[in-house]
Amino acid sequence: MLSAIAARRAAQAASSKQPSPTPTPSIPPPDSISEPTRNSNPPSKRKTTSVNGKISSRTNKKARVLPERARATTRYFESKDTFEREEDVIMVGSSSDSESEAQGQLPVGFDDSEVEEGPNPGVSMEPLYRQPSVSQPSQLSSFRPTRDLNIYELSPNEVSAMGLQNETSVLCMDREETLALLGAYTLTVLKGSISILGVTLSASKVAHRVFAPRSAPIPVLRCVASDAPPDSNAHSLPPRITNIHGRAVVAIQSLDTGVEGLGRVCRVFDGVFDPSRWQRSSAEVIRPGVNLVTHTTRDVLPFVLPESWSVALSAANTPPSSADPTPLSVYVVKGPKKSGKSTFSRTLVNRLLTRFHRVAYLECDVGQSEFTAGGLVALNILDSPIFGPPPTHPSLPYRAHYVGATSPRCSPAHYLAAIQALFETYRLEVQTSLPDDESTDTRTTDVIPLVVNTMGWTKGLGADLNAKIEELAEPTHVFEIIGLEEKGWPTAQLTYEPLHNQSPPSKAFQYTLEAISPSLTNTHFNAVDQRNFNILSYFHAIFPSITPSPSTPFRQVTAMKWDTSHPLCARYPYEVDWSQAFDQVILIGAGYEDVIPSEISNVLNGAIVGLVECEPGTEDPVYSDSSDARELPYTQARHPPVPSTSTCHGLALIRAISPTSSHMHVLTPVPPAILARCRVIVKGELELPIWGMLDFTDANNGVAGAEKGRVPYLQWGKSEGLGGERRRVRRNLMRKAQM
Repeated sequence: MLSAIAARRAAQAASSKQPSPTPTPSIPPPDSISEPTRNSNPPSKRKTTSVNGKISSRTNKKARVLPERARATTRYFESKDTFEREEDVIMVGSSSDSESEAQGQLPVGFDDSEVEEGPNPGVSMEPLYRQPSVSQPSQLSSFRPTRDLNIYELSPNEVSAMGLQNETSVLCMDREETLALLGAYTLTVLKGSISILGVTLSASKVAHRVFAPRSAPIPVLRCVASDAPPDSNAHSLPPRITNIHGRAVVAIQSLDTGVEGLGRVCRVFDGVFDPSRWQRSSAEVIRPGVNLVTHTTRDVLPFVLPESWSVALSAANTPPSSADPTPLSVYVVKGPKKSGKSTFSRTLVNRLLTRFHRVAYLECDVGQSEFTAGGLVALNILDSPIFGPPPTHPSLPYRAHYVGATSPRCSPAHYLAAIQALFETYRLEVQTSLPDDESTDTRTTDVIPLVVNTMGWTKGLGADLNAKIEELAEPTHVFEIIGLEEKGWPTAQLTYEPLHNQSPPSKAFQYTLEAISPSLTNTHFNAVDQRNFNILSYFHAIFPSITPSPSTPFRQVTAMKWDTSHPLCARYPYEVDWSQAFDQVILIGAGYEDVIPSEISNVLNGAIVGLVECEPGTEDPVYSDSSDARELPYTQARHPPVPSTSTCHGLALIRAISPTSSHMHVLTPVPPAILARCRVIVKGELELPIWGMLDFTDANNGVAGAEKGRVPYLQWGKSEGLGGERRRVRRNLMRKAQM
């Protein structure tokens, strides 16, 4: 790509060969012209190559200064050249490596999206100065650590006396002071109050797990005013810290979970928990694996709560001034994709947990799930705040159903039936619970509100499905996030206060909110990367063996650690005899009704399946005409399990199927106590990402000692043969404007 000086020299060379046309009275004054006229021929998109050895965008990487003859008036600009007043020198470089490195070293707090193009659309004009983004602050941390003044390293005796574990760093923050930490750490508020990700945490003995990778907006800790009385300290601070007044005191501990190893599995996210190369010099280590970040860069963006979000969250979480202070509440969040629905839903759950002991979360987005891998609609019960992106808290749902795809396009009826069954489960089993009289928690325990996160498909069939979901939910609060105008969405008046919807009549409070700013989203990772990272995080997760008891029927089972010491191809699997373990094998999705029984073993080999438990007697058994015990219990074109009488406990990877016996190797993070109840496996359209098939321990891209050319399921280089190219599926014949 040409730089600004190279483009200007090319234009001057063209103007020197032919005289400039005489302006006519219809042409506006030269000072008001900022771009070529519309009727001018579009310039060629081909790169300018060297003819005389003077202009070359491929080899010249040195600095150039405009000569005096190049400062003459050009064809389009008769005003004074802005480069004449500057003393800086622009580096001219065209290689992709040098360009990416130069972009990574931009001044802190500047946004690339605000760079204006020059007269030639095919040429990149790089101005000397760029306006900083308004919504993206340049400074993240105003906290400046000074040993034994505002940051203290506790001794083992002090750690034991305070009831903490492991090595601890205590940080003392002044009022309105900010602190941004990168990495995985445990946060405990010892004194005062702080705000993090839109939630205020006061002093308590609760240790919060915080995950702050560069792939998501990192949380910023801010010292805020505390409503707690002065003698409400949850910990006995050491004498050298007790005399500090007017501050918030927090304890930071390293969190050893192995989540950083997921970057080795999915190389796109390699090193996301560590500072980038242009931040390593300025980042200061607070604890091992925890770094203080002072300023924003291209890949480190803060979490910023928009004003409309803050007002709506406060209004929705305020108890009504009526006789019933704890009414049953259902919150529906809807909006287009990439508008911040999942972020808002996560923040809403954290806000509700300050008032309620438990909060239910219904995930309707099968492509970008919050607590499970893709392809599931799930009902989760939460009892602690969530401080991290979805790959950092994979969980076993309370009730879920397997759709088997990242979109309900191919099975909308089954998708709606699964969501309807989850709503019935919530109303019959979860909505109300017995109050815990022995608990010292002051939060509400007999009511569990519900947060519904809808999908981002908001046109055509997707709009009809979302409307049906909202009808089934019977919400008390509806939060609609309006898409950005540059994305084609109309301008809407933002509604901060709760207003009743009048057309059609509804009892729900309607909130119209702004979408999250594009300058606050990380563009280095797209939706496919995030989905692959989520699936790989699920299969490498280690879930604790917790069986729900009558005293804790709604306890959420969340992964506490990750095992990334071995790839999936080298881990010990379960050896399962399908003639004894499974009653049915079901295929769902487009085209699976054509799979004949003799090919079912090839379809399941290397596939991701859902582990489904059905109520006894609700599913018809499968009778095979063959007497061979090695034949899988599969019936062609069988409908998926009925959602009202079944549940999906998780996903499994069938790594291999024996051709000579009735055995298969299965990988799954689901605990063995739950696996015994899963008698049905369902295969959908969801496939294992390519990163899960590779051996990240082999530097030669081989797998389990085999050469990469002999690895099954993988094709290196260009495929050969008819139909070997990448298939492009066209699912409809409608235009985009008609959707």
